Amino acid sequence: MIYKKLSENGFSFLEFLISLAILIVVIGIPFKIFVHEVKQTVKEVGISKKTLENIPVLEIIRKDIEMAGFGLPWNLNSMIYSEATSSGATLYSFDPTLFNDSPGNVPRAIVGKRDSSGKQFSYLVLKGSVLGLNKASKHWTYINKDNALNVWPSLSPSNYNNIKRGDNVILMDASNRALVGGSLYFTISKDADKSDTNPSDYGFPWLQRSVYVIYGINNSLTGSNSLRAPFNRIDYRLYSQVNSPSDCAYGTYTLARAVMRQSDGSVVNYPLLHCVADFQVYFELDTNGDGVIDNCTQDLTSFSAKQIRKELKEVRVFLLVQNGIKDMNYSFPYSTVSVGDNSSICGAQSFDMTRIHDYMHYRWKVLSVVAVPKNLE
Repeated sequence: MIYKKLSENGFSFLEFLISLAILIVVIGIPFKIFVHEVKQTVKEVGISKKTLENIPVLEIIRKDIEMAGFGLPWNLNSMIYSEATSSGATLYSFDPTLFNDSPGNVPRAIVGKRDSSGKQFSYLVLKGSVLGLNKASKHWTYINKDNALNVWPSLSPSNYNNIKRGDNVILMDASNRALVGGSLYFTISKDADKSDTNPSDYGFPWLQRSVYVIYGINNSLTGSNSLRAPFNRIDYRLYSQVNSPSDCAYGTYTLARAVMRQSDGSVVNYPLLHCVADFQVYFELDTNGDGVIDNCTQDLTSFSAKQIRKELKEVRVFLLVQNGIKDMNYSFPYSTVSVGDNSSICGAQSFDMTRIHDYMHYRWKVLSVVAVPKNLE
């Protein structure tokens, strides 16, 4: 039998180290590429997320401006009302009461002002029946010249317009938009019934033979109770939100679509858009009635309701927002940003980016909305 002697030779330690180094290089190259791709993906996802969030926000602002003035009385018939209280506008040198028209002035559909001190953000107020966050504000109908209440057919697409039991509504003469019936508002006593068109059965007073329009404001059965104002009101403003997203740069704020509560007049913030650095609103006017915009202002507080209805033609809203998350490999190239349109009659405000901590490692974008109010006249 022949035995073969096995070799006792193996890998040396040096050979082992060389092999390990080669293995690390081979594995490390694709890993580095993978890490880079992950970082790039996170950055792109952040940008895409913000872009997708911005689209519905801009549409909400545009629609609100277009609908401002819907169902708004032009004549109070000596009735008085209450409006917003001084709650909640800490980033501004003024509070929501600046934009009140109560107790006896005709409400302005659109009013706003740019703060001249402090952080110098704009504040925008819109008023109208349909602006409320409730179903009743979407209800409306009319009483015809034969003193018959219109009830939409139950199978009609317009059925959602039907008034409901408990709706607090205002009643106006269609010819002059004056409040009528001797009361600031009426509460509907029964659901719309196609077989019953008698206005008195729903809680309306006796009326002369004319055409009257009815607009819902809120519903007393949902805890809204009585009306302090014959309209709904929303305030667009910036505020500091304690639980804002952690990826927002320090020094940015939240844009609120704040709603005035009919119960106590407090203006309650509902967050609409986070990571906002600046908010500017411009009002374009036709002051001589020739159909051509000839002036622009950021302050409508001195304008009457009638003057706003006649002269206001466009509202331009600009938001300077963070676009994506923090990126240490990126450097924002500008220390100031124009928030507005330098090519228009309004011009733009210059925003100092150094107000934002570490701003250079974020991407920034100016969003804009140009809206034409459709319910002023």
